[in-house]
Amino acid sequence: MTPLRQKMEADLRLRNLATGTMREYLRCIAAFARFFWRTPARMGTQEVRAFLLDLVERGRAPATQVVYHAAIRFLYVETLGRPEVMATVPRPRVRPRPPRHPLTREEVAALLAQARTDPFTYTLVATLLATGLRISECCALQVSDIDSRSGFVHVRQGKGAKPRSVKLGERHLWLLRRYWEVERPLGPWLFPAQRMSSPGVVDARQRWASHGVKPDTVRNRLHRLTRLAGLQRSVTPHDLRRTYATWLLEAKVDLRTVQVLLGHASPETTARYTLVRPELIRSTPSPLDML
Repeated sequence: MTPLRQKMEADLRLRNLATGTMREYLRCIAAFARFFWRTPARMGTQEVRAFLLDLVERGRAPATQVVYHAAIRFLYVETLGRPEVMATVPRPRVRPRPPRHPLTREEVAALLAQARTDPFTYTLVATLLATGLRISECCALQVSDIDSRSGFVHVRQGKGAKPRSVKLGERHLWLLRRYWEVERPLGPWLFPAQRMSSPGVVDARQRWASHGVKPDTVRNRLHRLTRLAGLQRSVTPHDLRRTYATWLLEAKVDLRTVQVLLGHASPETTARYTLVRPELIRSTPSPLDML
């Protein structure tokens, strides 16, 4: 590891950024250095602009360009102390994405029905829905985080290293106990990764790995369940988080409580996660009908 990477990694930790964000920033800087085969410490505005323009010409998504821009900006402003390098480098414009709607109860039931024969996947998907955790938070859960006595799931690896707790419902607790009895996962991880003897085949002799399941594994399994369920939409782990927030608000849980449960620093962030579904809009009364 180069001294520059060591210093940037330390700066990222001091900023208290999420582990995934730190890893992504370091990856972007490594790609920037490989593009010129030179250390970024010996480059400047001209090289930054050329690199970012190459991303545009290769058709990289605007959201991806923004991540590279943010990583390079952090490097020059915070780590190298050369803010002038980025002073004339415009930040890429990202057009608003179409809103993603929460899942309906029928869609959730269809997903879970497809996972009935796989207790590991069923329980993991149900946990995402029952807690509203980020995928990284769910994958990092340990057995000791399930506090059945107090009725909480403790999130110790929250975004920005901010711990929090969410409710452990009775049905969720029953499901976790059943999962534990059937699967007997190797602690301390609640959802450890599974060793594969070949693609798609779990190793029968030594099933559990010594680390938690990877987020990409969960995304792939959820994609497969979506296809098997015949849903006319893609479903991501974040959609389950969005569904959690929306269903709570529809159940009259106040926005501030939902904000705390999701681990958001701002209520504006929470509000973006929640959309009023068309069926609820149709069910609202018209003032004229009240006359």
